[in-house]
Amino acid sequence: MTLLYYSSGAPEILIIIFFIVGLFLYFIPAFIGRNKRDSMGITLLNIFLGWSVLGWIGALIWAITSERKDAPLIYHNPFQPVATPVSPTEQLMEYKKLLDAGAITQNEYEVQKMKLLAV
Repeated sequence: MTLLYYSSGAPEILIIIFFIVGLFLYFIPAFIGRNKRDSMGITLLNIFLGWSVLGWIGALIWAITSERKDAPLIYHNPFQPVATPVSPTEQLMEYKKLLDAGAITQNEYEVQKMKLLAV
């Protein structure tokens, strides 16, 4: 007859420790990239493709690369009025108003008038 010796919980604790350490290592790319503009993309890549080695490496590279500072963000504002083209007649009337107000001289008015009529 063989007696089986059962330890007092040491393997279970090791499994839990390995699981916690593995989970920490798995989410390193998401943790590193948490303050970046693309943090949601990094986290999603890490969660869904991190199980493959290439997905985890891709998320890590994306998380550690620096963001481009020279590329401005361009947002489209649908409520911003669209600039309508101004006809030469309207421009000439604006210059006439400036001439009458004394903001430009007669010579400046004539130069602008010639430019507009030459178009």
